[in-house]
Amino acid sequence: MPASLTVDEPLLRGMARDASVYSLTRPWAIVMWAALAAALITSILNLSSAGTDADVLTAWMPVAVVALAAYAIWLTIANARRAVRAAMPPETTVWVEVGERLLRIGAARRRSEIPYEEFQSLRAGRDAVLLKVRTASVVTALPRALFTDEELAALRAKIG
Repeated sequence: MPASLTVDEPLLRGMARDASVYSLTRPWAIVMWAALAAALITSILNLSSAGTDADVLTAWMPVAVVALAAYAIWLTIANARRAVRAAMPPETTVWVEVGERLLRIGAARRRSEIPYEEFQSLRAGRDAVLLKVRTASVVTALPRALFTDEELAALRAKIG
């Protein structure tokens, strides 16, 4: 029998947080953070050489870099919230069944059967299990409470 639960607001917030952390720590995101840190350090070091009124742009550069970083974080969180809420609106009953060759997922009237070969990776957060699909740039977020530790271990072994 598949494990099921009804989604509520605290669960949605927790799942969105886990998805945001996942997105903000992906390899390309880390490259972006490194580039922003380098830009911030460079712009701060250049402040000491700014001595004329013509260097107003140089003076505002650290503020612009910090604002860009804050905007990237805000946008990532907003997109994660929107995606999780679209997939599982509040009061939706979600269920998961870990099979031998595929994962069965249901939310409201939607149902999916996904072979384990379709998944590239799995990350279990505090409130969400995030499954990266090989052919997509997004992850599938499922409530962590639907999985036992044994099922997660089996999923990791099957996904690789």
